[in-house]
Amino acid sequence: MKTSEAKNFEPIFYADGLQLGQAHPVKKDLSNLKVGLRKLYYNIDLLTDAFSQRCQNEKKPVHCRIGCHWCCHQAVFAATHEMIVLVDYLKKVYSQEKVEEIKEKAREKERQLSKLSPSEIHRANHPCPLLHKGRCMVYPVRPTACRIYLSSSKESCMAKYNGEPGALPAVFDFPLKAGRQLNEGFATALRQEELSVDEHRIEHILLKLLESPQKTTDWLNGQTIHDRFPFEEVPDS
Repeated sequence: MKTSEAKNFEPIFYADGLQLGQAHPVKKDLSNLKVGLRKLYYNIDLLTDAFSQRCQNEKKPVHCRIGCHWCCHQAVFAATHEMIVLVDYLKKVYSQEKVEEIKEKAREKERQLSKLSPSEIHRANHPCPLLHKGRCMVYPVRPTACRIYLSSSKESCMAKYNGEPGALPAVFDFPLKAGRQLNEGFATALRQEELSVDEHRIEHILLKLLESPQKTTDWLNGQTIHDRFPFEEVPDS
């Protein structure tokens, strides 16, 4: 799909996300958030599956596969509500010992990247703390950014990972734009409930939630639990 076509569809996807969020209010209950976000992710996955099938039919297939993890080493951003549900899943599925290991990995990545400028962060390579043996440990609840990042060239992703000058992953534009708008519409519905929603690096929010479990309850009660990443300080590429 051409960029101009995608832009015409953005308000529609935003409205769909907003309507979905309004149909599933949180009401200070984590279980309600989990239901709403599950439906949002289901819709996003339907979108990316249909797009992938269209690409396959047009002989320009999506190269992303299970075990392909080049993009899992770059800076990945998530929203507050996504990380609230992700951490809840993490604690239910894994042992306390494993969660502690993940927390230490998050702490190390946070230590490394917090020393960098926003522009440098976008160029950095460091494995996601939720990556284990080339696979995502929280795949069913992975954030929107991980679901909509579809590449037409594994080689371009490897080139970016290897730090080749000027290398950029050949990522499809339409699912990025449509998925972001779905999630932003959903986030707007949360803000209408006076819930604080911002974006930051996965490990940044993950570490805060694992170090201070009370933050989940604080967030459900309307508090801001982390700062916002300064995207405006990153020059346009």
